[in-house]
Amino acid sequence: MKRWWLWGLCALLPAQAVEACGLNTRMAPFELQAGATPSDAPEGTIEAPELRVTEITRGLGGAPGTCDGSGLLGVRLDWPRGDYALEDVGFEFRVISAEAPYAVFPAEPVRVISDSRRADLLFLWPDDAPAQQKPVRMEVEVRAVTHDYRRGPPARFRVDSTDD
Repeated sequence: MKRWWLWGLCALLPAQAVEACGLNTRMAPFELQAGATPSDAPEGTIEAPELRVTEITRGLGGAPGTCDGSGLLGVRLDWPRGDYALEDVGFEFRVISAEAPYAVFPAEPVRVISDSRRADLLFLWPDDAPAQQKPVRMEVEVRAVTHDYRRGPPARFRVDSTDD
């Protein structure tokens, strides 16, 4: 019975968490209503999240799907008080500009797994061996989304692996 429960739990995790050595990303897929199309939420109904990069760790060149072969990006998300609780929204991440050949962010909205308004998210990507790594520099736009795909205002943050 415990094994089936564990398999069920793993099925809820985003693919990148399962692939990249089982680290907890604190994210899971966010379910949009069938047929929902994106639209802007009325002003003031959904707030923008606050985000900042907390860590960037480059891979060591191990096999894809292992911890050594994965780059790690830590992002702190703070959700403001308002009409929506953190568990009622998902977040879509969109790269606005990039000097990075790596796909770091999920293509679909994700929900944040947290019991407060703050979460430390972990993004993983298959990284190159150190000698072949290119800098990761990008600007990312993040929006909160509801189940009926109303989108809140954007928040942006920068990622730069060359910053000390």
